Amino acid sequence: MVIESEIATIAERCGMPLNVIAWPGLPDAAKLKALGAKRLSAGTSIFAAAMEGMRAATVDFLASGSSATLWPRRGEQLNYNKLFGA
Repeated sequence: MVIESEIATIAERCGMPLNVIAWPGLPDAAKLKALGAKRLSAGTSIFAAAMEGMRAATVDFLASGSSATLWPRRGEQLNYNKLFGA
């Protein structure tokens, strides 16, 4: 359970910037900022989500033997020049 008053108290008293790791039930970034947190980290959650997507795509591909199962999972093709400001 996340108790917002505890986050605010730690942020106020710790004497350094408070970093918080994303966790189910945690307030959103705007609320954490209002409570005094300076950084919200995803930890390994983004990697784990990507790996789960890869696992599911692999299971589907191996079960069907069809490359058609992979194509819809690719999502929108990224414009890497735009992404990196080039």
